[in-house]
Amino acid sequence: MPNPVSTSLDQGFIGLGDNEFRDESVKFAGAATLLAGCIMARDTADGTLVPFVIGGSTNGNGVPDCVLTEPLTATGAGNLPFRALISGKVNKSRLVVNADGNASNLTGAHEASLRSRNIVPVKVDQIAS
Repeated sequence: MPNPVSTSLDQGFIGLGDNEFRDESVKFAGAATLLAGCIMARDTADGTLVPFVIGGSTNGNGVPDCVLTEPLTATGAGNLPFRALISGKVNKSRLVVNADGNASNLTGAHEASLRSRNIVPVKVDQIAS
């Protein structure tokens, strides 16, 4: 008998309930993909958004501003438009720090910083099927 193969299908959305969105522009230094749930920071030099960096100190990249709700892929350097989640409750387990690919290094202080922007991380228990 062959070994069974298990495939995880994650169809969940980052936002929970009523959320607010705003059209924004994200700056890419080159070809890259940002995952859904990626926490974004505002570049203080030009107002575009860049991935949030834990401990970041370059042009505001260490201050969370909004969250991507869909993946965003750039084929080269430049700015791309997207619709950012700017307030509401979000599934904490779906948040992403770009450098980590997940939220494993987010601390309570980072969550408090998100809450100060009206983005409230909520722990959601997934029900197994």
